[in-house]
Amino acid sequence: TGGVSGIVAASARLFAAEVARVGIIDRQADEIDRIVNEIQAAGSKACGQTADVSRSDEVQQAIDAIAAQFGGTHVLFANAGVSGHGSVVEIPEDDFRRTIEVNLFGGFLCARHAIPHMTDGGSIIFTASELALVGSKRNAAYTASKAALIGMARSMALDHAPDGIRVNVLCPGPIDTPMLRRSIDGHEDSAAYAQMIVDETPLQRIGRPDEIARVALFLASDDSSYMTGSTVVADGGATAQ
Repeated sequence: TGGVSGIVAASARLFAAEVARVGIIDRQADEIDRIVNEIQAAGSKACGQTADVSRSDEVQQAIDAIAAQFGGTHVLFANAGVSGHGSVVEIPEDDFRRTIEVNLFGGFLCARHAIPHMTDGGSIIFTASELALVGSKRNAAYTASKAALIGMARSMALDHAPDGIRVNVLCPGPIDTPMLRRSIDGHEDSAAYAQMIVDETPLQRIGRPDEIARVALFLASDDSSYMTGSTVVADGGATAQ
């Protein structure tokens, strides 16, 4: 989900190159078609469905359609997200609510409707954030939604282990995605803010979407077959300090 840019677009390409059949869910139909056509042109199988991940009926229709086309679901990579900025006294209530609806409730809905199709077991990956593990100024809604994903995933891992379904969380650090670029551009001195991010990251750079895609591939594959309920951090060392 959230598959037309950034981490999931990179993951869709990588998974397809590893001979996965890729179903992409996003709100932007034109962009879905662009990614699907690109994957198909490379000789792999892909399809797309439009849905708002905060709406149960749309999520169910999209996941059911993809499962019907490809004969089931084996991996769910729930990545759609928004970022609502501000402290709890600054952020508009509607923005706080929307952040929770997309980031947390959206992940819940995707899992709720994908699990019935995982009849042979599977892997569920939620994208959280390094900010799920540490505090962040003026980011109350985002950090709350991402931290809650980790708690939900742990409970899900216990509930669905008997079904052969593994549930893990991927926590990226600063990654060169449209969301990060919008955050940088929204600052009065965007260059200084971008440099601050680099300075506060031990590896001294912003990560690439393909670097996170490779971690997602690991969690999706049998290479991580003994991992469930885990939180995997790929943040350039940001939370090590």
